[in-house]
Amino acid sequence: MAFFIDPQMNALHTAQEFVQRWAEAVLRQAARTREVRKRTAEDERAHERGEDPSLDSWTLNANHRELWTEEHMLVWSAHQLERWRARLAKERGEPAPSENEALKNARDALEHLDEAVLGMDAATSPDGSERKQTGRALRKLPGQAMSLNVGGDKLFEVLDPEMIDREALAVVASIEAELNDWAVDHYAELMRGR
Repeated sequence: MAFFIDPQMNALHTAQEFVQRWAEAVLRQAARTREVRKRTAEDERAHERGEDPSLDSWTLNANHRELWTEEHMLVWSAHQLERWRARLAKERGEPAPSENEALKNARDALEHLDEAVLGMDAATSPDGSERKQTGRALRKLPGQAMSLNVGGDKLFEVLDPEMIDREALAVVASIEAELNDWAVDHYAELMRGR
């Protein structure tokens, strides 16, 4: 017996699956970012008070490198979630959710950071880059530069990490509710066809 598989339903299901994957990834990454942020702050306070002689500048710098990378991964994960939410809306024939402009700008700037003029604390647009993605992305950030430092209240001085976490949690809850509704509907359909 051959089964007909509706390609549109496959695309819808796959897009929904990717939304759930990236929403869960954002939640995991947000937790890791919070953990590293907390440890970094605690180590800095302990170092300033002289409480732990093992907290040398190498260790503190290693904490900052780890935190910077974790924050970058959180931005990337959140951006992927946003892209897949747009694809899911497309598959459903719905308008795409509004794009988080700060997230897009931070992600774009991070993607092209290797092309920027790098200073000790910030990355800026290269000369003559008005039409290049690097220049456009960096000019859209506050101060038209990307901070290379970590430890403030916002990711790259642009994004609220708690807001990213809350949005991902809401997406996970909505996807789980949809999957539950689908399972109930599917079960009812199976029972009708007995």
